[in-house]
Amino acid sequence: MTLRLRGIISPMPTPFDGSGSVDEKRLRELTDYLIQGGIDGLFPLGTTGEFALMDRAERKRVLEVVADRADSKIPVLAGVSDPSPRNAIAFAKDAEDAGADAVVATAPYFYRTSEEGLYLHFKMIHEGIGLPLILYNIPEWTHNYVPPSIVSRLADEGAIIGIKYTEYNMLNLTDFIESVGSKIAVFTGSDAMAFACLEAGGAGAVISVSNVAPRTASSIFDLVEASKFKEALSVQKSLLRVIQAVGLGYFPAGLKEAMKVAGFPVGDVRRPQTPLTEGEKKDVARLMGTARLK
Repeated sequence: MTLRLRGIISPMPTPFDGSGSVDEKRLRELTDYLIQGGIDGLFPLGTTGEFALMDRAERKRVLEVVADRADSKIPVLAGVSDPSPRNAIAFAKDAEDAGADAVVATAPYFYRTSEEGLYLHFKMIHEGIGLPLILYNIPEWTHNYVPPSIVSRLADEGAIIGIKYTEYNMLNLTDFIESVGSKIAVFTGSDAMAFACLEAGGAGAVISVSNVAPRTASSIFDLVEASKFKEALSVQKSLLRVIQAVGLGYFPAGLKEAMKVAGFPVGDVRRPQTPLTEGEKKDVARLMGTARLK
């Protein structure tokens, strides 16, 4: 497959069965569902996929199932995040064996580090793997922000091919697009900013709402590509209530409840994460009931 990093990419939730084990049958169905919905890429084992609550064998099996089912129809971008670059390299080797097309890694978390430490984290991963690397910048969760200067340095050295930037900060997103957008693919990870990223010249969006309404979400990119900006903005606005529903509770509990309401349940969140309260579930149903989806 020629890797085409553009469009709307789904950060896939991991389906769990009643015992808390990975539901491989539902994972295959989810892969089919997203591809049929027009999604441009799959990102298993990200924040949405609850990767941090899974062991190495489970992670590898998830990637094997998704890559096998995707069958090179669209790219599979495998999450390999870990505070240790050595562990991320091991996960990346599993991803390559499983058939993934690229890997995605966050900045180190738990420990704070310097800008040089951030650079070394990604440089070490790049030098230890055989797949292209995408930098996942999500400072709210990692507490380490990778600035444009470090992203540009890594891009200039050929260490990364893309960035997923997850913050509701249009100034920073525009800075990334301006500083590295001609060198690597720049994606927003913020659901409400898919259209804004594309309009500003970014490559697309990696957004959890695309799991609830893949055809609606994917059409934002298709409409922008066709220079139908007014229509694309209208679609972005139509996702507002779904985005609000997805954000309820402790992520990704709201997402999984929204998918259940939408008719594609993927099980509960894995413990020790907790599902939504009954009141929150009612709020999800109310918000989903007012959404305008394809």
